[in-house]
Formats: sequence, C-alpha cells, structure tokens
Amino acid sequence: MKAILLTTIIAASLSAQADGFKCETESGLNLQVFNHTSPEMGTRTGSMMVVSDSNIQYGNKTIAKFSALKSTLSSKNLRYTANVDLRVSESNRKGELIAGTKLGYVSQLVLDVAFSYSQPVSHGAELPAVLTVVKRNGTYTQEAAICARYLKN
Repeated sequence: MKAILLTTIIAASLSAQADGFKCETESGLNLQVFNHTSPEMGTRTGSMMVVSDSNIQYGNKTIAKFSALKSTLSSKNLRYTANVDLRVSESNRKGELIAGTKLGYVSQLVLDVAFSYSQPVSHGAELPAVLTVVKRNGTYTQEAAICARYLKN
C-alpha cells in the first residue's frame, strides 16, 4: 500500500501543470497562449495560440489558431511567434482585422510577455506585453497588451 501511495505522489509531482497567458490588447484583441504540458515537448514552450476579437459577433470571435503541432507557432524566452499561413484552415480568415491590418496581409504575430520563470507569479497576476504585427511587406505595427498568468492545477 505504501508503495502505491509513494508512486502516486511521485507521479503527481512529476506531471506538468497547464500554464500560459490570457492577454488583451488596447484595441480589444484577445490572445491566449498555452504551453506544452509534456516534459518531453518542453513545458515552457508554446503549444497553442488562439486569437479572437471581442468586437465580433458571438460564434465568429475566433480569428485564428496557431499550434506547434502544425508548425505555425514557436516560442523562445516568452516570445511567442505565430506564422500566418493562409493554407492552414485555422488561420485562413484573411479578411479579419488584427490591430488594423487584414490577416491576409500579416506574416507573423509576435507576442512578448514581460515574465520570467525565475520570478514566477500567481494565477491571474497581470503582466505587460507587446504584440507586434509583422506585415508581408516587411513593415510592422505594435500594440500594448495586458496578460493574466494562467495556471491550471
């Protein structure tokens, strides 16, 4: 019985918790970034980014989804880079506006969150961030965002 209990405690302590950020830009754009939960995938690297607009009617709010699985999302040091690929069904709504630019003219979305794992914060803590919208012609725009830390127990 002790062996089973000890094994359960060890397994629970080794499993990663879901974490990420829920962000909102000044213009009402929502970005949710979730990190991998499997240690072999890197629990501090981005798994999924969901971009939605609170100004769009119910049922159509989600503009795009980007994922590491489909190679449309990468991350390094709390910089999440979403590559807009209009051939991928989750990001082909090219007429939707992202910070004043139609998605069809966007090359990348880069979200930089002011956070460090060496100085963790609790669930719901607000952190500043910057969303950079890189256009296909090489120009870019930036918009400030506020992100809430997401931790799922």
